[in-house]
Amino acid sequence: MNRNDLYLHMLDATAKLQHEIALMLEARVVEAEKSRNWICLHINSENLDGHEHQMKQSGEIHEYVIELIDSLTKMENSLNRHMQALLGHNESGAGAGAGGSNEMGNLFSFGEDDK
Repeated sequence: MNRNDLYLHMLDATAKLQHEIALMLEARVVEAEKSRNWICLHINSENLDGHEHQMKQSGEIHEYVIELIDSLTKMENSLNRHMQALLGHNESGAGAGAGGSNEMGNLFSFGEDDK
């Protein structure tokens, strides 16, 4: 395998990883919908005694949602760093497929001098 084939293989593995993550997130959406329905039906003034208890429950749910968002953000940032390392960093911000001047030969150069 030449270098470009290896990089394409790494890109394919990254794409498969992202597909698996998408499947996990789809399953998580189903769980989140069930949680939302339960919260809407059970977390109200009729089921919780006192304002202080209502605020405590709301705060706990809010912290759970914040932790979930933080975890997803960390995962996406990690995937982004891996993709940038694999594709190389483009200083102009435009990708090779977005009208950049990169050709396939130097797309995978990783900053090495062409030899």
